[in-house]
Order: sequence, then C-alpha cells, then structure tokens
Amino acid sequence: MAAVLDALAPYVKRLIADMAEEEVSMLLGVSGEITKLEDNMESIKAFLADAERRRITEQSVRRWVRKLKDAMYDATDIIDLCQLEADKRRESKGASSKEKLAGCFQPLLFCLRNPKFAHEIGRRIKDLNRRLEEIYKGAAKFNFITNVSYYQDRRMITDAERSSLNTMSEFDETAIVGENIEKDTKELAQVLITDDNHDLKVVSIVGMGGMGKTTLAQKIFNETTIQEHFKVKVWLSITQHFDEAELLRAAISHAGGHHGGEQDKSKLVQTLTNTLSASKFLLVMDDVWGDSAWNNVLTVPIKNACRKQPGSRVLVTTRFDDLAWKMRASLHQHRVSPLDEEDAWSLLKKQLPHDQVVGTDHLKDIGMKIIRKCGGLPLAVKVMGGLLSTRSQSEREWEAVLNHRAWSVDGLPMELDNRIYLSYEDLSPPLKQCFLYCSLFPKGTSIWQIKVVPMWISEGFIQPQGGSFSHDDRLEETATEYYKELITRNLIEPIEGSTVHCTMHDVVRSFAEYMAGEESLVVQDGQLAAGGSKGSLVHHMSLGPTKLVPEWADLQKQESLRTLIINCKINIKPGDSLTSFSRLRVLSIKVADCDRLIDSLCQLRHLRYIQLEKTNISSLPHNINTMKFLQHIVLRDCRNLENLPTTIIKLVHLRTIDLYGSNLSVVVPKGFGRLTNLRTLFGFSVHMDTDGDGEWCSLEEIGPLSQLRKLTLHGLENVPSNLFAEMAMISSKEHLDYLDLNWSSSGIEGLRDEIEKQQHVVEEVLEKLCPPSCIETLLVKGYFGRELANWMTVRETGAFKSLMNLKLQDLPCCTRLPDGFCRLPSLKALNIVGAPAIKSVGFEFQASSSVAVRGGGSADTSAAFPKLTSIHLEGLREWEEWDWEEQAVDVTGDAMAMPALEELTIKNCKLSCLPRGLATSRRHALRGLYLYKLTNLISVENFPSVVQLDVFVCPALKRISGLSRLHKIRIVRCANVEALEGVPSLDSLVLWDATMEALPGYLQAVSPRYIDLKCSKNLYESINSGSSSECNKISHMAKHDIDYIEDSEDSDAESQECSDDSDAELQECSDED
Repeated sequence: MAAVLDALAPYVKRLIADMAEEEVSMLLGVSGEITKLEDNMESIKAFLADAERRRITEQSVRRWVRKLKDAMYDATDIIDLCQLEADKRRESKGASSKEKLAGCFQPLLFCLRNPKFAHEIGRRIKDLNRRLEEIYKGAAKFNFITNVSYYQDRRMITDAERSSLNTMSEFDETAIVGENIEKDTKELAQVLITDDNHDLKVVSIVGMGGMGKTTLAQKIFNETTIQEHFKVKVWLSITQHFDEAELLRAAISHAGGHHGGEQDKSKLVQTLTNTLSASKFLLVMDDVWGDSAWNNVLTVPIKNACRKQPGSRVLVTTRFDDLAWKMRASLHQHRVSPLDEEDAWSLLKKQLPHDQVVGTDHLKDIGMKIIRKCGGLPLAVKVMGGLLSTRSQSEREWEAVLNHRAWSVDGLPMELDNRIYLSYEDLSPPLKQCFLYCSLFPKGTSIWQIKVVPMWISEGFIQPQGGSFSHDDRLEETATEYYKELITRNLIEPIEGSTVHCTMHDVVRSFAEYMAGEESLVVQDGQLAAGGSKGSLVHHMSLGPTKLVPEWADLQKQESLRTLIINCKINIKPGDSLTSFSRLRVLSIKVADCDRLIDSLCQLRHLRYIQLEKTNISSLPHNINTMKFLQHIVLRDCRNLENLPTTIIKLVHLRTIDLYGSNLSVVVPKGFGRLTNLRTLFGFSVHMDTDGDGEWCSLEEIGPLSQLRKLTLHGLENVPSNLFAEMAMISSKEHLDYLDLNWSSSGIEGLRDEIEKQQHVVEEVLEKLCPPSCIETLLVKGYFGRELANWMTVRETGAFKSLMNLKLQDLPCCTRLPDGFCRLPSLKALNIVGAPAIKSVGFEFQASSSVAVRGGGSADTSAAFPKLTSIHLEGLREWEEWDWEEQAVDVTGDAMAMPALEELTIKNCKLSCLPRGLATSRRHALRGLYLYKLTNLISVENFPSVVQLDVFVCPALKRISGLSRLHKIRIVRCANVEALEGVPSLDSLVLWDATMEALPGYLQAVSPRYIDLKCSKNLYESINSGSSSECNKISHMAKHDIDYIEDSEDSDAESQECSDDSDAELQECSDED
C-alpha cells in the first residue's frame, strides 16, 4: 500500500512537535534544526491534499510526492532512533516503567546528552531539512491549491445501524434484487440438471468485473434443484497465480475426500478422480482468468470422473468470452446483463440502514441519477450505497455525491473506476491508508480483523485521540471502527456472512493496487527476482500463494521494506538472516521453517508487529528486550515453542501476545504483570513455581493488566487456591470483552477423595474469575466442578448486560445450570456442549424474573432471553426433562421466552418431548430445528414457523405433525416414525435408513416435489424393478433420487451431519485461516 500523503504528514509532524517541546538548547544547532524541521513540515502541509489527488493523473506530481514520502519515512526512522537512545539512558538511570512508557521524548535530553549520538542525529536532521526545502521549492511549479481538503468528516455508522444491514448470510444476499436474477438462476439451473447427453457440459457465466457473475453463480449453487440433483458440489475460487497441488487439494476437500497433505500432483489427480467418481457432481470454477487451471490441472480428473458419473457439470465464471471454448467441452454460455434502474434502486436501498430506507422516496430522483452513472454494475451500486449510508437523508447531501468532481476526473487509468474513486475520495486520510493496506492480502487470502487491526496500529495509521499514546488510548477500538466502516462501504466484503474475515472484490483490488503504486509489491508466481530492481522503491511487500518456492536471498534486495508478509513456503538456507530489513515495522511469516532467522530478529530495531504462524521456532531470542518498539507478538500454532524469554517483561509497549494453538505449557516468566499496556492475551498458560521464596502462580501476573480487552487462560486446573484466582482481578478489568477459561480433563484423574478436593478447589477458583459487566463473549471449557459459580446466577436483568455469546463446553461433573440465564438481556448465542450430568432444564431457560417466582409476586413483563437467536445443546446425555411455563406470553400475544429464537439444535440427550411453550403458534422467528440422537423423543409437533427440520437417530420417534411452513425435512435412522402430517408446504424429503426393508406408510400422505431415499439393498432392488407395490407410495412425487446404503455409510452420514456446530461467532477472536 502507499502511504496517503495527507495522513502521513500530520503523523510525522506530531512526532517532530514532541521533539520540539524538549529541552534541547544544550545541543548547539540541533534545537534550531528541530524547529526548522517542524516549520518545513507545516509549510508543506498546506498543499498535501491537492498533491495527493493530482498524483493519480500527473506523472511529475507523482515523482514529487514520492520524494516527499521518502523524506517523511526517513524522519520517522530518525525519531525512532532518538527514542531508542532515550530508552537506553532511562534504563541506565533506573527510570520506572511508567516513565518509559510515557511519550516518545520525555526527556529527550537522555539521548541528546550522548555527544556522538547527538552529532549524528544533528547531521541527519540537517540533511533532512535540506531535502524538505528542496522539495518545497519544487512544489512551486505545480501551483498546488493550498489549505484545501477533499474529505468532509462524516458520521460513523453505529453498531445498531450496521447490524440492520443484510450482510450476515450464507452468501451476499444484499446483491440479490429483481426478477432477472431469479429468472437466470432457474434457467441456468435447468441447463445444468438436464441430461441431454452424457458428455461433460461446461456452463459459463460471462461479464465484466463487478457485473454480478459470482453472485449469480452462488445463487445457482444454493438453488434447491441443484442441491438435490448433485450429491457433490465443489466451489473453487481460481486465483490468477494458483498453486497446482493446492488447487487439487482444495478440490478434494470440498468434494468430501481426504488428501493427507499430499504434494505429488499425479497422486492428487488420482485421489480427486476417485472422490468425484462416487457421485454426480457440480464443480464451480469462479473468476477464471486463463485456461491453465482447467487444461493443466482439472481436466483429467474431471473428465475421468464424468465417464463414471455422466451428467456431472462444470460452471465457470469469467470475464473472457473465449475462455470456456478453450476448455474444449460441450458449452452453454450466459452473459450477465446490467441491472435495470428499478432493480439498481432496490439494491442501493439495501445498502442503507433500515431506518434510512423508510424515508428515501423524496431522494429517489437524485438516487436514480446516481444509479445511471453506475452503468448497471451491481458492485458500483453497492459502493455508492455504502457511501450514501454515511450521509444524512437530505437532498443536499445526496446531490453532493451526484455532483462530486470524481465523476468527471480526466485521465484516470483503466484500473481506476470513477465510482470506486468517488468512494475512496470520501474516506478520511487515515481510513484511505487502511483501505489501501488491504490490497497486500492477495486474492485467495482472507483479510482477518484480528490480524489487520494490529498491523494498522503498527504502521502508525491509527492515532490516539489528543495526539498522545497512553494506557487509556483506544487504538484497537478506533481501528475496529475503521474495519467496520470499510465493510459498510462495500470496499471489503465479509466471507460467508462472518465479518471477522473479509475479502476484496477484484475490481476494488485493482483500484487499490494501482493507488498503492510502486511502494507496494504483491509477489506471486516467482515474480520475486523481477521485483528486485524496485528494491529502493518498495516499502510494503506480500508473498504468496505461489507455484514456485521463493528464495530468502532474493528478498534481501528489498532493503527499504517497512512491511513484509509471507503467506507461502520460502526456502531459508543456513546463513540467511533478517539484517537486510532494518526498517521493517511489520513482519508476518506463515508456514515456514524460520528457526534460522530468530538469532537476527533483534536487528529489526523499528519492528512493531511480528507474526510467526505455523512455524518451527522453539523460542524467541533472549535479548528481545532490545526491540523497544514491539507492540504485537503473534506466535500461533507454533507447536515447538517452549517458553517466553524472561526479558520479554521489559517490552512495556506490548499490546498483543497471541499464543493460540501453540504449546499449552509455554512457561510465562515472573514479572509478566509489568506488561500493563497489553490489550490482547491469547494462550496464557497457568502454572506454578515453588522455587525461591514460596509459591508463585502465573495467574497472579494477570492482575495488573487492567487494559486487557481479550483474554484466554489455559491450565486453570493448576491453580491450587482461589487466592491466586482472586489476584488475577478479572472482575475489575473494565475493558474486557472476551474471556476464555480452560481446564484440562486430566484434572479429574485420581482417587475419589482427591477428585472431590480438586472439585472444591476449581469451584472456588471459578468463583473468583467473575468477568466484568462489559463482557461480550464468555467461554468456559473443561470445568470439572459440580456447581457453576454463583456469579453465573443472574439475579437482575441488568447483570452482564453486554454478554452476547456464551459457551459452556465439557462440564463432566456439573449437575445443573445456574438460575437466571434468561435474564441476560443481550445474549444472542447460547452453546452448551458436553454436560452429561445435567438431568433437567427448567425456569433458568424460559422464565423472566417475575414468571419464575412460584407462588406469586409482582409481575415483570420483560421477555426471557429477549435477543437470543441461536441455541445449541449437545452431549447432555442424561437430560430428560425440559420444564416450561406454558402461559408465558406478553401483552401482544407473542412468546415471552426467546421471542427472537431462529435456530435450535439439540444433540445426544434423553428428552422424550419438546415443551409446549417452545412449540407455540406465537413463536414467529424459529426457522431451523435440528434434533440428533434424542433416544427417547416420541413426537415433534406444532412448530408452525419452522421451515427446516432434521431428525437423526431418534429411535422412539413416532409422530411429526403441525409444521405448516415446513419446506425441507431430513429423517435419518428413525425407523419407528408412523405419522408425518400437517406439512402442506413440504418441498423436499430426505429419508435414509440402511435397515429399511419397506417404505413407511406416511409417504402416501405427503406430497413433496422431491424425495432423496436411501434404504437397504433389498428394498432398493425391489423399487428399481418397477413391479413392487412399494413404488405406489412415492409415485405421486415429481422427482426421486433412490439408492441403497450400507450400515457403515449410514453411520458416516449421520456422523458428518451431526458434526457441524453453529457456534462460529464464538471463534472470531481465536480462529484464523
């Protein structure tokens, strides 16, 4: 990415101003040079916005801007060196950690009293001033407009408004508008399923970038007829620079096969052939730019599989008309048409918060004029809608967008779409930098919020309010708002509905890469050597994925790098080091054997962010304390890591330590609590040390970390007393929003008396780990106490008012759930997994505080679980009763308990029936009901809002009725079902049972359009013969898919279906690609 000039300059000026405030008169000449430096920056600042704008179309301005940016980069290096020298002096004088943390130059005399250093700094500052003066003189010929800003401060979208946008879906529903896409979907789906010949058929969707090809393909992929017709469906996003083996492995995985990490292409081809040969398949190749992925990789396994599974299909999306013809297969081509104006207006309104949409009629004329400028491109309409969502609903604001000068800028290169350029111009300078930085993540690589936010901070894009860093700055919160703002503006797009990881549309990416210019280099397909000539220009580099394994030695030509991101394997030889990258601020290496580089890590004096993920490192260097600017250390999935160096406690600027997925017994040094600036701490290992002056528990080091936002603790079974837990002071951490508490199952091994003693200890420990009221996500795993903590008993509606996600997992000894769960006012997702000792669930799940009072009392009309949308209950193996207050309705007649519930999943328990209060006509939101291995369940009745029902391995189930909106049902290994009735909307029925020797009679009472039947081999052959009376039971159904299934296959299918947990939202702080 390129530094945005009018964002970089104020940042540098602020740092220089800090220098100017110091007492530097003792150093003759230097104080004057510092003042002059500040004055030079002030003079240049006046016309930066105009220069930044004109660099896009004027080559000479671009060269001038580049010189200025290089000078500013050098200024930041000088300032860093002053800080490093000051820190050395502070340490020699015995300054406190608080003094070390405060400001960049308090006092600057610490470094300026070193004559040799002062002379060198003075020389460099004088040289920098001369450069700036020459640059300033050179600006005269451009006649820059001074003191102008093209950015107007806009309101930020609130979380409430943002949540009202339709972004949380399986695919991008916000792009689905009008009848044309529905018509195209049905027509193309019909083309795909029509068996007009046995040859391989390739269907291509063609259109320019941003036209909606992928959206149409996604809608076809999820179409009911496609889901029913093709048993195997594979979606492959084809990057321009793909790795052949990785592409084959991805295809195998998506097809349900196993590749075992195989590298050999021929073996992978055979595995893919075998995997696809099992069933009729649909393979989607999205965004194909060339024919090499087909001709060189996929054609052999697909054509071989098609011979065994005729009727299989390939769907291709591409910008190029002739590409599918080059694939040399039977072809049907569909060209995507632009949106008509009314559909485009509907799409634009979908980008606005709901409360804005209501009042847009008076703005339609202006909106239509904006839409006409979008040329019918859905992406352009979405980007404009995202921009308008930041404006007030006034004609003046919308006309400002319509009449913006960006529509008519002459000389824009073809990479720059005017509509995206307009949205870009509307961003604040810091947000522009954050947006351009996202282009460093190549296509096929996710932009993870938890990764990119600290990177932005490390690059200096996020500045504290008031201009000074302190314990109380809110850099992470500000950066997170920027990330959300880019999503709202449709400049980055959530993947599969989850905002924690995003991607960037190709058209937007091309724009961002052009704007980043020569400062940024994204290396793929062995381009590294070619990029060496730009070594003095490139400041930000990203590698991979790539076919060829690059050499570390080739990287070392890039001596001006400030950012290095490696997402591929790289060949690191003995003698390779990091010494060439002395200016790095951000270093991220993934999946590499980089242990050889560790010794030279401390040469990176300016480094703020280091990520070593899935690497073979066993330790960090002992002298890591010399890396004074380190803010973020991420060591994810480093299985060989043994300990953190004791000197890490001197890195007082650290904001993140992430050890997620690494060795859980990583030793934490004493004094860790000195890292009081920490915001994120994942994978913290709790352990004891009895050496020295008595017992020490690493948990006590958490106590002083008052700025923590996210915390994961492992090994809590090692805490011998609640006194150590109390010392962690969890409840007093007023910023903590994510808490993950983990015990090991090894804690319940031993004699009975010992177990009871251990249980008593863990109960007391949990009692002292009460989170603060601001907590948003809470996870408790492996807890083997008999009772949960008292603080989990919610006694008033306002308690834990921010808690949205709660997961309790692996509670082997817990016998009951705490009362009052229902009073959690903001809870959206509740997951309880693995609590085999719980036998009943009652009013803690259903009743409000007043309804729960048995025997009278004043009424409280608040709903229980008012915002809960998802419940997942699994492994409560002894659960037999679910008590429910049947009369719990509010004054409007709606359900009082869980009125917003959309999805309920229950697995592995002994429930014989679902409570009537749950199955009520007043419950309008419930859409999905998923019941697996409920061994005593007798009936499922009266769920009028449910559209999808799964019943798997419920041997006692006899009756399913009263589901008037049911669209799809799957019945697997439920041999005793006698009645399926009251399902007039049923469209799809899946019925699997390897022991089925006769079709159930209830099939004659239902009329689904489609049935997927898997039965015993005897029954299959009987039906297939056409002479059996069993055929009459399904003859009225329009489409059949019938096969036999073995017992082992039946069990495998059940296991696969039952393994999809619905708690992805709880993993946003700990899962990463």
